[in-house]
Amino acid sequence: MFSADEYATRATESFALPKICVQIRTLLDSNNASTDDIARLVSTDPALSSKLLKLANSALFRFESQVDNMNKAVNVVGGEALYNLVMAETAGSAFEHFSNDVIDLKRFWLQSIYAALVAKHLAKMTQTRTSARYFVIGLLHNIGELIVAVQTPELAIACNDYDQHVPPWKRQKSVLGFFYTDCTYALLKQWGLPAHLYQVLPDANNETAANSSREVSLMFTICRVTVAMVSPDKFSALSLIHPMILRKAGLEEQDVTDGIKFAHMEAQTMIELLSP
Repeated sequence: MFSADEYATRATESFALPKICVQIRTLLDSNNASTDDIARLVSTDPALSSKLLKLANSALFRFESQVDNMNKAVNVVGGEALYNLVMAETAGSAFEHFSNDVIDLKRFWLQSIYAALVAKHLAKMTQTRTSARYFVIGLLHNIGELIVAVQTPELAIACNDYDQHVPPWKRQKSVLGFFYTDCTYALLKQWGLPAHLYQVLPDANNETAANSSREVSLMFTICRVTVAMVSPDKFSALSLIHPMILRKAGLEEQDVTDGIKFAHMEAQTMIELLSP
């Protein structure tokens, strides 16, 4: 049996983070980079360019006229939304690379999209600093499941044998000795992503930590909500989250209900946007 770090190392050897992710992040963090610089970089990737134009012209932005060039698209969408798109594109490539017969990829994609959208909504509701990053964190948070499934499919099958009495996070801990989010944390760290995109993941399933940290309580809530969304026959979201954790996150029960509605409404748009 491997540790979370060992799973991540083996995964990194077969799938490296695309250079454009690092390059765009560097430009966004630079005080000297212009919209033209970012647009020129995006233009070097035809698939990303196409998706950016599609995003800029989508109902998500409702721009009054047709967006038909990279500069205008970057201006309309904004730097952080562009980075979210780049990471979503990377996630799609990674999901496809690590896909296998053990995991229902349709369910996995839906859970990831739900997590991204719920995260975006709840982070905004709590006025969390740099809340846009939670879209990426939500989207990538469970990629550890795919990594485990590729390398040790029999253990992923065992982890998937959960129910109301032994929920998925407890099953993962008993089978693997760690949570899928721990493996995701190790992978994103090895990919060299900014620390704020993964630093909350080690405690994402830690109820004690969630009671003492606002950011952890938010991530904890996101994970629990999306588990319930893809397994509605087994769980209800609010039953999986102690009211004290919601209060620590700065959330009300209605915020969670609204987040679920938002994710259901926007999921198909996101799936269509991110599909090849």
